[in-house]
Amino acid sequence: MYANRSEYRLEELNDETGIEGLLKQHQQPIYRYCYNILRNPHDAEDAVQEVFFKAYQSRKVMDIDNHRAWLYKIAYNHCLNKIRRKTLIECIPFTGKEKKSVDELHNDFELNYILSKLKPKERALIILRINEDRDFSEIAMILGINAATARKRFERVKLKIQKIIERRIHDEG
Repeated sequence: MYANRSEYRLEELNDETGIEGLLKQHQQPIYRYCYNILRNPHDAEDAVQEVFFKAYQSRKVMDIDNHRAWLYKIAYNHCLNKIRRKTLIECIPFTGKEKKSVDELHNDFELNYILSKLKPKERALIILRINEDRDFSEIAMILGINAATARKRFERVKLKIQKIIERRIHDEG
């Protein structure tokens, strides 16, 4: 009997080891990524739902080799679109911990300050490289650029962060 390849693959993806497996495996990392870009837990939860909904609806899912990078790319585009629509970005602690020491609160404030000075695309790049520990080839796939460009942008953002820190120290001193 003839079976359409796309229907077969979509059925595979609908079973417990398919889309549910993707969800279980990638939900928390995608949430952290969205949270760190959007800076709001409710927006991040909504974003994760949208990302997986878009992934589920996509007919390209059967042709994807790297599901993780593909999901991050959907999340990246969704978060940037959400930020573009939003006029005010809220400053909330960088981590999801509820109880924090004074040092942790201070570090979150400093990190929040630094991230607030970056453009959303720069923030996404830093989060992917440092928080999510992604290599430049995967970052390139997520951001839709080549690996050399990702590496170069990362170096530029690092310099920008150094200048932000130096300016902050100078202003406080």
